[in-house]
Amino acid sequence: MTSIKRYFPVLILTSLCPGLSAQIIEDDFNDGNDNGWERYSPLASFGAPVEFSFPEGSSYRIQAPASPNPGALGPSRGGSHRPNVVYEAFRVEADLVDWDNDIGQDFGLLGSLGSVGLATTNGYAFSYDTGGEGLYISSVSGENASTLGSETVTLIPGRGYRLVFQGFFAPEDFYGQLLGEVFALDDLETPLAVVFGSDYTYSSGTCGVFTRTTSDSGTTDATFDNYFSSSDTDVDRDGMADQWEVDNLGDIFWYDDEDFDEDGQTNLEEFLGGSDPTDPNSLSGALTIGPLDVAVANGELSVGFPSQDGYSYELETSSDLQGWSPAAGAVLNRVNGTATFALPVDEQEQLYLRVVGLRE
Repeated sequence: MTSIKRYFPVLILTSLCPGLSAQIIEDDFNDGNDNGWERYSPLASFGAPVEFSFPEGSSYRIQAPASPNPGALGPSRGGSHRPNVVYEAFRVEADLVDWDNDIGQDFGLLGSLGSVGLATTNGYAFSYDTGGEGLYISSVSGENASTLGSETVTLIPGRGYRLVFQGFFAPEDFYGQLLGEVFALDDLETPLAVVFGSDYTYSSGTCGVFTRTTSDSGTTDATFDNYFSSSDTDVDRDGMADQWEVDNLGDIFWYDDEDFDEDGQTNLEEFLGGSDPTDPNSLSGALTIGPLDVAVANGELSVGFPSQDGYSYELETSSDLQGWSPAAGAVLNRVNGTATFALPVDEQEQLYLRVVGLRE
């Protein structure tokens, strides 16, 4: 068997194995508490504490009462964040499972949070406005929000949605890119709406969730589930990790179908294959191998793909797209031109996968 390897892209992101990175935070609230969170109830000392509860012990409900003095203290608001994990680039997600659509309110996700407190909170917000029926990305300074981008969309009460908010910053180059997406829970591949924003004021911080009324006398009520955050981002939605683009190409403004080193392979192929996109002598051999059949069931991941004569295959895993190692316990089965890897998995976490074909 020769040492020539050809890398076949199988899967970019999936939720699989536990404990891959200390930067990954997940909470499904099935334990009926918010241990590890820091609650934000800015008007509690003025007689208007936010109520945090766990409906059926499996989600996170935030209800803020009316502000006792909107003119002096601002409107009703509340939230919660993870104070012990600071990201320089962030991806934060949460399922929106319930909200009171009859009251005017904003609710959603927070990133790059700093100086969290009454009239001091800074960072970025991605929110849905029940009154304006739209998505907004905002810069937050001293709790005051300024819109960076928006998109009209109507979310239907009683249906589940996933909010995804990403931010990547290069202050030395004077740019920061923000991306907000909303998905229906029954289709997490195609966003219902996408919002972009640009700002580099807050280049690091914590992440969380929030609610805020849109009227002086209003209240808030929204329920979240399946919270997730990490430092892995793709704010330009090109299939290539932002940090990889900066490290290898200088910035994130390269397209997946461009060929930086003019070696006949696209930037995306080199990203997936692990080769150097700046060296024309470094080739990944990335190929399109047809539709993939990927599923997780009964504690097992299966990855099916068309196989080729003259190649043997290995399944490799990575937590950061930099170092790759053989997937322990992966079993390959080949039948009539189709190959399937079976890999035992445990709790849900983030994992990168690729198939390596070795020429025989």
